[in-house]
Amino acid sequence: MKISYNKLISLGALVALIGFIMSGPVAFIIVSFVKPQPLWISPAVFVQNYSTIQDLPFYFGFLLIGGMLMLSAGHYLNFKEEDDRKKFHLLVSFGWTIAFFTLIAFNYICQTTFVHNLALNYKPEYDSAISTFSMSNPMSFCWANEMWGYAFLGIANMLMSEYYSGKNNLIKWLLVTNGIVSIGSAVWTIIDVSWVMTTGGLICYFIWNVLMIVLITLIYLYSRKQLQQE
Repeated sequence: MKISYNKLISLGALVALIGFIMSGPVAFIIVSFVKPQPLWISPAVFVQNYSTIQDLPFYFGFLLIGGMLMLSAGHYLNFKEEDDRKKFHLLVSFGWTIAFFTLIAFNYICQTTFVHNLALNYKPEYDSAISTFSMSNPMSFCWANEMWGYAFLGIANMLMSEYYSGKNNLIKWLLVTNGIVSIGSAVWTIIDVSWVMTTGGLICYFIWNVLMIVLITLIYLYSRKQLQQE
């Protein structure tokens, strides 16, 4: 008897969905009302306006990346077809998701722990480190790291789309679309890393978030339907 991992897919989708909603629109609204950070001027100005509440999106982000890792593992483990090519693609997809998890987790640790402590115990000699790692700075290394991390997730999603071939074409093509958008965003970041915090960048971020929320919701509903049929 083959084991079904639809429950893992369902749980991963639910955790990721909560992460996307809470780290994106919900956390953005909370921070905007409680203690918004002004546009980047300097490390000193950042520290003057810093509050731990500004780290809320990153804490919720751990749910997002953890859920995506569960989701990828579930798809690989649950693939039952006798198709070695698709199985291999799902394995490689899991590998890319691990790379995504690692890069983005690094960013979240930097913001919630490293930059957090530099801000609370500020000294002028910390300016260089704050500028380099704070995601309030559009030229921060962490933004380059973030965009490449999500490009890796995009590659993983494109490979994972094979799972839905002949099963759900809407999910399949949304996964492919996510991959194209994510890789394209990383390429644009090479040209101008600061674009992510421009008006255009924020609009793209909003559209990408909506795409991911719709995609993960569809995967969750599909996996729940499969569970009911078992």
